[in-house]
Order: sequence, then structure tokens, then C-alpha cells
Amino acid sequence: MYTKTLNVALLLAVVVVVLGAYTRLGDAGLGCPDWPGCYGELLVPDVASSEYERPLEPAKAWKEMIHRYAASSLGLFIVALFFFVAFRKAPKPQSLTLPAVLVLLVLFQGALGMWTVTQLVHPGIVSMHLMGGFTTTALLFWLLQNQKPLQRFNQHILKRHKAVLLLTIFLLLVQIFLGGWTSSNYAALSCGEYFPTCLGEWWPESMSFEKVFFWGPLGVDYEFGVLEHHTRSAIQMLHRLGALTVTFASVLLIFSFKNYPRLKGSLVLVILALTVQVILGILNVVLSLPMLPAVLHNAVALGLLLSLLGLAHKVYKNQQN
Repeated sequence: MYTKTLNVALLLAVVVVVLGAYTRLGDAGLGCPDWPGCYGELLVPDVASSEYERPLEPAKAWKEMIHRYAASSLGLFIVALFFFVAFRKAPKPQSLTLPAVLVLLVLFQGALGMWTVTQLVHPGIVSMHLMGGFTTTALLFWLLQNQKPLQRFNQHILKRHKAVLLLTIFLLLVQIFLGGWTSSNYAALSCGEYFPTCLGEWWPESMSFEKVFFWGPLGVDYEFGVLEHHTRSAIQMLHRLGALTVTFASVLLIFSFKNYPRLKGSLVLVILALTVQVILGILNVVLSLPMLPAVLHNAVALGLLLSLLGLAHKVYKNQQN
């Protein structure tokens, strides 16, 4: 039951991340102006009460509520996993630390979900909510890897190669945050449909990096963004530079691990995810952020992270001769 529950929880976590991206990209983050219900109801009502200033848009409201239903279900599965481990029901011994961290994280995610609504999609809160979703999925993935049989390697993995792997994971996490920051500040199209240039220039003089990490006051409506265009274009350019950095780091990683035969399967997954992610990023720009590629861009970023974590688990957890 533990392994089955863990598999379902991981699948739900991926669904929640994808639904979160779909909700955010569909401008439905405030589809329900209250929390945890929607216009005071557990289901989206046919008519909104007059006490709410924001008019009811059923399509946006349902996007938001379906996301909440999925996230709530995930929370229940994570609590169940905690009790499975606490009562030693896992097939292989598992420390209680990670399940406990997951329970605390999902509670914090619930709070961030509430603050996303009550603080009117504040970019900082939205970006933290995104990172929390990715972290939850990553921890569930790690727990699942812990239940798999260990492999034995006949090669010693060099410390410098391990360092490259950790650096790549760190850079990818920074890039995921930058992606969330770009999206939550509505800066995805601030360079127009130009690629690899921005507004037709390699480095537009109009860009301003002074307020790219501007943490605005609470209580302000951040829907559709509040930053000036020259700041948004700088945010978009920063995200592109981050993508270039992660790509170089990933290529270095692939060359570093190419002589470890037992890890080639994991490297292939990294290469595939990275290639698809770069293509989707370009399509989002030149096609003006169509919904499907934009949502897939979030999903494949998660896939790239999990492929790197799968490689890291083999490197650090599996036994070596």
C-alpha cells in the first residue's frame, strides 16, 4: 500500500504542478476571490453573491477550483504516506524525516495558495508557490527512488563529476524560479516575438535591471502585472540568460558522465528533456505564448529536474564496489 500510495501521490503532484501552470497562464489565479471555497461555496456557483466585487467568470473559477481539489487530494495522500512510514509499513526502511518535511511543506503550500488569492497574485508569493510544488514533487520522487533495488557500480564516480551534477541541479532550480518570476510578472512576451534577440536587438538599451526583483507591497492587485515594460523585458532577458547557463551546465554534465555506462539511461533522459525544453521555450516566444507549449514548458522543466534527481540518486544512494 505504501508504494502504491507513493506512486499515486507522485502522479498527483505532477498533475497539480501542470494544473497550477494552466491556471496561472489562463489568468485564472483570481477566478475565485476567496479561499478555500469559491464565492463562499465548495463548488463554483451559478451566480456570485453580491458581497464579492469581482464578477464571476465560471471558466476561470473552475480552473482554480479543480487545481484546489487536486492539491487537497495530494495533501491527504502525503499525510497517509507519513503514517505509513511512522508505523513501518514501507517495504524498505525509510527515515521519517522526508515524509515529515513533506507534511510541513504541503501545509505551507496550502498557506501560499491562500495568500496567492488574498494578496492578489503577488509575484513573490506565486513564485514561492510554484517552487513549493516542484519541491513537493521532487521529494516524492526521491522517496519512490528509495524503494527501488540498489544497483552496484564497478566504477568510482569522481568528485568533480558529482560537483557538476549538483551545480546543474542548483542552476536549474534557480532557472525554474526565474521562469515563475517571469510568468507571475507577466513578462513572458516583453521581448515581443523576437528570438534570439529581444525587441529586435541583442541587448536593448531600453531594458532596466534596477527593479527586476521588485517585491511590491501586499494588498495591491498584481493581476496582469504592475512593472514597467523596460523592467519586464529585463526579466525576460534574465530568464533567457538563465536558460543558456543551464544548457551549458547540462552539456558539461553529459560530457562529464559519458564514460559511466551504468548511467547512460539517465543521461539520455536528461538530453531529451533539455532538448524539448529549449524547443518549447523558443516556441513560446515566436508563437506569442500559446497555451499548450506554455503549459508543457512547465511540465518538461519538472521532467528535467526529476531526470537530474534520478541521476543524483543513482550516484549518491546506490552502492558502489
